[in-house]
Amino acid sequence: MTETSYHFAETEGAEGAPLVFTFHGTGGNEQQFHDLPSRVLPGAHVISPRGDVSEHGALRYFRRRAEGLYDMADLTTRTEAMAGFIAHHKARVGAERVIGLGYSNGANILASVAFKHPELFSDLALLHPLIPWTPDPQPELAGTRVLVTA
Repeated sequence: MTETSYHFAETEGAEGAPLVFTFHGTGGNEQQFHDLPSRVLPGAHVISPRGDVSEHGALRYFRRRAEGLYDMADLTTRTEAMAGFIAHHKARVGAERVIGLGYSNGANILASVAFKHPELFSDLALLHPLIPWTPDPQPELAGTRVLVTA
């Protein structure tokens, strides 16, 4: 998968505004949270990729074998694909502040990307993540503002 192969919604922002990536939950789509950042951060540049995995018709960002049992090989592959997508658009937009907002499955892919590529985000909002693996310590996340809800 290339950095531009996801279907995504985009709302261009004001010059110098934060770039916000939103990630939907299982069964959602790129519109689920797309308008939220503009309500909280007027002028924000928002990019919302659509998950490209179908689980019985419900969109997701990576496969799972059962509830709470992830296909870890697929998660690794899709984490790198999403990191490439994010890096491409971060460079294209040129924003200094980059925020990731994810819900459920979207929070899981966002957390996976952030643990592997902490340089991509300045802020993270992980809404109801389920992370059934032990991430390696990532000291580069030390300066990142993180909100986790459960």
